[in-house]
Amino acid sequence: MKNTILALTTAIALSGCAAGLTFIDRSDGNSYSGTTSATVSGNGTVTASIEGAEYVGTWIYSASGGAYTIGNAFATSGSTSAFATGNSYSVSAQGNGLINMKSSSGPFLRCVFNFNTLSNKGTGECLRNDGRNYDLYVKR
Repeated sequence: MKNTILALTTAIALSGCAAGLTFIDRSDGNSYSGTTSATVSGNGTVTASIEGAEYVGTWIYSASGGAYTIGNAFATSGSTSAFATGNSYSVSAQGNGLINMKSSSGPFLRCVFNFNTLSNKGTGECLRNDGRNYDLYVKR
């Protein structure tokens, strides 16, 4: 029982750790860094320094990836029953994490990423409003 409580406490404590971010420019291979705030709520603030500009914004993470499904329904009321059939649809959020950041000089960066809570690592990609692309590495 003590081991279970210790493991649970450790997992909760680690889930709130800040993550380090690495942005690799796809056009020239230059590397830039950033960090997220430490929260247990699955969202928070993010900062990064890219090409000499300081970016500030927000991040959000959803373990389920933001997929939504509409399916079948069955209802009973007394002696009567109703059954409706339908197709199942899934809408993807294109990753289980999202980062939006803006620099004071105007450029805006939007990143989507996947994250594995067991390995505490993730990968994704970012697009700046001027068309520049970055690979994103996340490590907690």
